[in-house]
Amino acid sequence: MTYEHIKSTLLIGLISLSIVLTWQLYTFQPEIALLDDNTSRYIPDSLNEEREERVITDVVVPEQIVVHKQHEYTMIPGNDGRFKQLYEKLVGTNINEVNLLATGPFPKHDDRGGIEIIFPAPVPGDVFLELFEIKKEEFSLPFSEVDRLFLYIDASEQVHMQILSSEEERVIEVGTTLSVKEFEETYLEKFDEFKSVTTVKEQSSYHNRLVESVYIPTEPVTVKRLSYAITPLSPEFYKQSLFTDPSSVKYYQQSDGEDSYTDGNRIIMMQNNGLFMDYINPVFIEPQERSSKHIVQTSYEYVNGHGGWTDEYRLLNWESSDIRDEATYLLHVNGLPVIQFDGQGDMALLLSRSGTQIVNYTRPLFELDSYPIDASQSIQLPSGEDVIKELNKQEFFNKERLSKVAVGYEMIMRNSSFVTMEPHWFISYGNRWQKVTFEEEEGGTNGLE
Repeated sequence: MTYEHIKSTLLIGLISLSIVLTWQLYTFQPEIALLDDNTSRYIPDSLNEEREERVITDVVVPEQIVVHKQHEYTMIPGNDGRFKQLYEKLVGTNINEVNLLATGPFPKHDDRGGIEIIFPAPVPGDVFLELFEIKKEEFSLPFSEVDRLFLYIDASEQVHMQILSSEEERVIEVGTTLSVKEFEETYLEKFDEFKSVTTVKEQSSYHNRLVESVYIPTEPVTVKRLSYAITPLSPEFYKQSLFTDPSSVKYYQQSDGEDSYTDGNRIIMMQNNGLFMDYINPVFIEPQERSSKHIVQTSYEYVNGHGGWTDEYRLLNWESSDIRDEATYLLHVNGLPVIQFDGQGDMALLLSRSGTQIVNYTRPLFELDSYPIDASQSIQLPSGEDVIKELNKQEFFNKERLSKVAVGYEMIMRNSSFVTMEPHWFISYGNRWQKVTFEEEEGGTNGLE
C-alpha cells in the first residue's frame, strides 16, 4: 500500500468517525426525566374537557345584598336564587348620568326602602364598566374604584342607583332601566322573606354622610355541613399552559420529596403532596414598566386564558404597590366562602404581577365534584349579634378594626379522596381573616383563632 493510499484511508476513517460522533451529539439526551415521558407534548383532549372561559360577572360578585326598609334590614342569602337574579338584571341594565356631583347621604333614606349591594373589594373603574358592558367613551365614571351600590325608586318613578367610592369619599347617582314593578314586587315587598340583619355599629356612631355598615344576622344561622369527593388536576395541563415551550420542561424532585417542573427559568413547585401548586416566573429586568391594566383585569384574563376557573372562585381582594400587584380569588361553595383549608391556608387563586408580567400564581390542584356526597347534617351557628358579644369579651378587641363578619366554610381534608366543609363564623379584623369559636366549640375554648 502506497503512502498516498494510507493517507486516504485515514482521512476517510476520520470523516466517518466525525459523522458518527456528530450524530450521537445531536441525538443525545441527558439523564433527566422529561415531564410525563409517555404523554404527548400537546395538551390532550382529556385535559381540555370543561375548560371554558367565564365572563367577568362570574368572578366579580357582590358578597352581600341587603334590603332596606326604613331603619330595618334583611339580607338575601347568597344561595337564594334571587341573589343571582338581581345581580344579573342589574348588570344587564342600561345606565345614564343623573347627578355626578351628588353629596349623599349614602345610602339614601326613603320610606319605600332600597337595596344595598356590597362588593368584597373595591371594583376598579374599568372593571366596573365592563360588568355593565359599557365603553369608556359612553360613560364618564368620575372615580377609580367602586365599593357599594344602592338601588332605590326616585320621585320620577324610576329605579336609580347610587355608586359609592370609599377611597375617594364620593358618591354619584345614575338612572337605570330596571323595572320599577319587578323591583318592588320581587324584592322590596318580599322584605320579610329574607334573613333579618342589623348593623354592628349604631348609626349615631358614624361621623360622615357616606355610611358603610357591617351587617350581621339577628337570628341563629343554619348551614349544612357538606362533604365532596375531589378530582385531582393534572400538573401536565398547567405545564402545557404556563410554559412557553412545554417540550423543554424537566422534572425534578425537591429535597422535601415534592415534585417540581422547570424550563430553567420558570418553575412549578408542588406542595402538600401535590394538592397545591406554586408557579414562579422570575423577572430579572429592572425597572419594570407598569401595566396600563388593573391587576384585577390582568389576573382575570390570565386565569381565563388557560381555563383555570375549575370551581366557583370569586374576587376576594387586591393590593397594588410600585413593586408588586396581587389579586386573590376565593373558592365559594353554596354561596359561602371557603376561608381556610384545615389550617393550611386559603382555598384561593393568588396571582402576583411585576410590571406587565404575572410572576407568581398559586392555586389548589384539585376540584370538587358537582354535587356533595353528604349534605345530611345541618349545623346551627349563633347569631351575628352573639358573635359580637363573644368578641367584646376579648380584652383588646376594637370594634373600629372590624371590617367584615361572615359565615364561611373551613375545608377539612382527612384523606386525598374527599373533603368536608365545616361552617363557622369568621371576621376580617385588621385586614386579617380569623375564625370565631365559642365555649361549646373546639374542646371548650372560645375567642379568635
